[in-house]
Amino acid sequence: MKINTAAAGHTGPVKNGDAEWLAYDGKLDKQLKMLERAMERLKTVKGWKACNECFSKLPGGRTFDDVFNDDSVWISYCPLKTTYAFTNVVGGKEITICQQAFDWGVWTVGGTLLHEMGHVNGAPADTHAAEGTLLCCGYAKVHDPNIIGVRDGEFPTYA
Repeated sequence: MKINTAAAGHTGPVKNGDAEWLAYDGKLDKQLKMLERAMERLKTVKGWKACNECFSKLPGGRTFDDVFNDDSVWISYCPLKTTYAFTNVVGGKEITICQQAFDWGVWTVGGTLLHEMGHVNGAPADTHAAEGTLLCCGYAKVHDPNIIGVRDGEFPTYA
């Protein structure tokens, strides 16, 4: 996965409803650093048998390692404070992490990214499958058993 920075030259999808796919620029240094920290934590999950098996059972059939190492998947920024993230479509290659996730801290950003990786790997938006990946990939403390595709409520901050 790659981060959509101003220097990357990537153009994310056009705004779709409230969802935006913006590059991390100089005004978003704090968010970029938090995303990088979250990705470093997710790197420690690579190679975990339970996490890879969990991901491979999703409709896309790829392991966590496969999705994490996919350089065609881009991570952008969304300024929304009312939701955590979007993936352009189930099975898509464009993730955007929203300001609300950053407001909750690095564990939330990591868990949100993990959830969206599930959608990249085909997890339907009308099931708990994407959020369920948090349980087998070391993110149980930010897992929400009530999430079906999207997170509707607040949950604790983990810095």
